[in-house]
Amino acid sequence: MPERAATPGRAPGRAPVPPPYAPARGGRGAPAQPGAAPQGGAPPAPPLAQGGAPLPSWPQAGAPLAPPLAQAGAPPAPPPAAADGRAGWGWGLSLAGLAVGFGPEVLLYAAALGMDASTSIDKVTLGSAVALVVGSLIVYGWQTLAAWFFSLRIAGRRLALWGFTTPNRAFFWTIPAALAGVYLVSFLHDLVVHPKQQDIIGEFPRTGAGIVLFVILAVVVAPLFEEIFFRGFLFRGFSSSWGWVAGACVSAAIFGLAHLQLDVFVPLFALGLALAWVYKRTGSLWTSIAFHALFNGLSVLAWALTG
Repeated sequence: MPERAATPGRAPGRAPVPPPYAPARGGRGAPAQPGAAPQGGAPPAPPLAQGGAPLPSWPQAGAPLAPPLAQAGAPPAPPPAAADGRAGWGWGLSLAGLAVGFGPEVLLYAAALGMDASTSIDKVTLGSAVALVVGSLIVYGWQTLAAWFFSLRIAGRRLALWGFTTPNRAFFWTIPAALAGVYLVSFLHDLVVHPKQQDIIGEFPRTGAGIVLFVILAVVVAPLFEEIFFRGFLFRGFSSSWGWVAGACVSAAIFGLAHLQLDVFVPLFALGLALAWVYKRTGSLWTSIAFHALFNGLSVLAWALTG
């Protein structure tokens, strides 16, 4: 006799095996199918895979889903830029740090205004330039300590909160764009106001040692400490409370007033806005430090060449 053809789910000489994942047939007396809910309202047992291993069941309603697996070889997502997140301190602590940081300087300036003009020293020497650099380091150190006390001491002792993070690729085009904008504002301002040069320029002798001291103060010391205080501390604190535009405007205004020369307030305000913008755009304080150093370096170079 010819052999009977094997039917689906039946192997020759073996008992029939129900196909996996077959939908349960309704009606009384229907055989239980894998995945079908048993009688009495109990939750269904997980279906069995081939070989008797249980298959993973779907999560219950309302249970959190596990995060999807990253693709093999895909780089991890970069952390958010430091300038985009909340700083951990707001405008109140920023104003407190401003008052503490600039309080001694304001008192000294007020005392200097009350002194007799005949007692002031007008002669510029190498010794007076060295004294100016040392005094600036003391003032900057006090301001940085005040910024730390009202920010990192409270929010977390991590320099990344001030913006000491790696900048993104916008570093390479934001600095030239910001520099061009500041120079345009300065050019238009000079046409209308005709301001005198900043007072600090006349505090250094036009000698090799004087130029070196001026470069150390204007290109190295001032960009680092001023950007920590005005952008890393003030701008971030104001931005956390009011948004980055208002934070940039307020910190830039304070930056301009801190130089104690109102006839150059507008260019300094524009410089402060540009420094806040490059910091926000690249997410790194290193960008504003580099831009500040470049701007001051070009100013020192122009002073040295035109002397």
